[in-house]
Amino acid sequence: MKETTVFFDLGNVLLFFSHQKMFEQLSELTQIPPEKLRHHFLNRGIFSDYESGQIQTEEIYRILQSHSPRSFSLLEAMRAASDIFTPNQELWKLVELLKEKGSRLVLLSNTNECHFNFAYSRYPILKLFDEYVLSYQVGACKPDPAIFQRALQEARGQAFYTDDVPAYVKAARDTGLDAELYTEPPLLKQELEERGFL
Repeated sequence: MKETTVFFDLGNVLLFFSHQKMFEQLSELTQIPPEKLRHHFLNRGIFSDYESGQIQTEEIYRILQSHSPRSFSLLEAMRAASDIFTPNQELWKLVELLKEKGSRLVLLSNTNECHFNFAYSRYPILKLFDEYVLSYQVGACKPDPAIFQRALQEARGQAFYTDDVPAYVKAARDTGLDAELYTEPPLLKQELEERGFL
């Protein structure tokens, strides 16, 4: 039996997510307007620094607390920031099938400590994965070649990757990883069947 490795993205592939919900929930907790939170964290690059592991969860909490007129706990802030996911259960069936067939499963994701820990504790599909290549742990975010090079170290036999962002699919291919854009489970299943994974 040949060895195979399938790399999956997390956000808007295995789990749908909403930044808008995150900012609304953080706003309710902190009393900071959502648009100010969005500007501060997305436009000024704090969120990308967090995802690449340059700053830690406690620093995000300190920044939020310093701009808020009220007091709240780190746990409250983490929950408000992280309870933003919806499972893509149709795709989960395909992940379970790949596991049954013996594929090595690797999660390859731009994410942060807070989001990943919440998702891992809440969604059992993530426990099926054999390895996790996460931007905040690697110190590099897609499309940086460094994260794909790190991912390739986890490949066994024939490898395949799917992501919902075209630029990340291109970057994966540029580092030698067979990759296709994720759109819907039936098409992904077809692509895996054509390659002999199923």
